[in-house]
Amino acid sequence: MSDKKICSLATTKSGTFGRTWVAIDGLNGKYVKEAFLRGLFCNTYSKISDNNICEMFLNAGKDLNEFEKTKWYRELNRRNLKCGKKGINNYSSEFWNKNINSHKKEVERNIKSDAIRPSIKIDYLSTKNKLGIVRGIVKDNIGIKKISIDKDDIFFDKNGRFEYSTFVPIGGLELQIVVEDLSGLKSIRQIDFKRKKENYSAKNFSRLNPLKKKVYKNPNAIAILIGVAKYKNTIADAIYADNDAITFKDYASEILGVPESRIKVLINEQASEQEILLAVKEWLRRFSKPNKSDIYIFFAGHGLASDDGKNMYLLPHDGTPKLLDDTAINRNRLFEEIKLAKPRQVTVFLDTCYSGETRDKNSLIEGRPVILKARKKSLPRNFIVFSAASNEQLSNPLKETKHGMFSYFLMKGMEGDADKNNDKKITTGELYNFVRKNVVQQSAGSQTPELQGNKNSFLVRFN
Repeated sequence: MSDKKICSLATTKSGTFGRTWVAIDGLNGKYVKEAFLRGLFCNTYSKISDNNICEMFLNAGKDLNEFEKTKWYRELNRRNLKCGKKGINNYSSEFWNKNINSHKKEVERNIKSDAIRPSIKIDYLSTKNKLGIVRGIVKDNIGIKKISIDKDDIFFDKNGRFEYSTFVPIGGLELQIVVEDLSGLKSIRQIDFKRKKENYSAKNFSRLNPLKKKVYKNPNAIAILIGVAKYKNTIADAIYADNDAITFKDYASEILGVPESRIKVLINEQASEQEILLAVKEWLRRFSKPNKSDIYIFFAGHGLASDDGKNMYLLPHDGTPKLLDDTAINRNRLFEEIKLAKPRQVTVFLDTCYSGETRDKNSLIEGRPVILKARKKSLPRNFIVFSAASNEQLSNPLKETKHGMFSYFLMKGMEGDADKNNDKKITTGELYNFVRKNVVQQSAGSQTPELQGNKNSFLVRFN
């Protein structure tokens, strides 16, 4: 007799429950036993929820005959329910013990008839310190056979919970979770581990801080700070040059000891040829005290040399690279104008180069040779000049800090890092050695700062 016929004789239709088993001691009781022995459930109790099944079982009481016990325990076992009682899924009876293979038949029948794929739920997916971690749970109506990730079998507990970790390369990692149930049905879930691109070198560059140490004030000192990142007559920017000058203002006041009222800052469009010359020829002379004032000049922006390399120019905001003599500021002329103020000492910081290329390696003049070598010029007696690079090199940015490479290490050295002998003083030579060492290293040797003037002059004095 077929399974279908057995089920039709062993069950009766119910509008509330679906189909239910007929009485074991009734006319068709023998077909119920045969259905059990074959491992058939015959679509019984299909309309009843798990909660209702538990409620019906618990209300049935303790005085159940062997058939009733077997009927309920089979159903609870099929649904993997415990209903708040221990040993539910380990039931036994005289009937059951006599027909021990019936349970195996039930399992085998469920496996053969299974059409429900296992489910995969991801509870946690993250990448920390290059290690990707995923946690989740898998479920299936008849049971999980195995879980694999990246072709490796993964342990899972009796509740289907699993955890997996792996190295995640830069750019991320895509993996597949493959779950197979006891019937061979599979579910696949793709997981994407994200990993941000770390800038490892950025961790080496500490934040600039001009307030680390107290210094002696220099009430007669005066400073002109110029930063030009955006130019009117060339699309080639000097990236971060404006930020260099703005930041250096705090170093002028807090480390060089220049009073705030004696610092003039010209940024981008403010740094026109006219404004720079007025600052030097008028403002500087008005505030400078002959033979008493220390003058500090900071310039970050484009520089260019003449075609023959004899003259070096600083390019103001409105300067035109093709008209250097007419629109740019000749460095020698600038120094001569400063000299007329009769300063005690002049220290110039130039985060620029004269090669004809910008910080991001664009050419300032179309069709011009890439590298122009400017010739070194002698300085007035009391002048000290820090230059970001030798005349034929480029002045590079340090993108991690949003500053020019020279400017960053210049300011970092002034904080006290350049005080090699820890005597609470920084000489121009100590500062130069610190800047040169770090810039050469970070530029891989492509940029070498230079110093002209007295290397033993004291630049910074800490309290």
